[in-house]
Amino acid sequence: VTENVTFSQTIQPIFQRNCTTCHTGAAGSGGIDLSTHAGASVVANNGRLVGAVTHAGGFTPMPQGASQLPACTINQIKAWVEAGAPNN
Repeated sequence: VTENVTFSQTIQPIFQRNCTTCHTGAAGSGGIDLSTHAGASVVANNGRLVGAVTHAGGFTPMPQGASQLPACTINQIKAWVEAGAPNN
């Protein structure tokens, strides 16, 4: 479901399940912190987040060493990014 996608209820739990083991805090892998909206919005707005989770050419496929996220999850991430990555 890509309606009513919010950072707090949709995106942050996705990141907690799949991303923040490596991407947390100032020392996050690749300098990426997905544990906070501030950190997540940087990679959302520069295109790296969608590129990585869709396994687009030129991006490091994420989650690293794991299967691509389910299409529904990727669509939720895209919907949030396309909405301007709001802190909601």
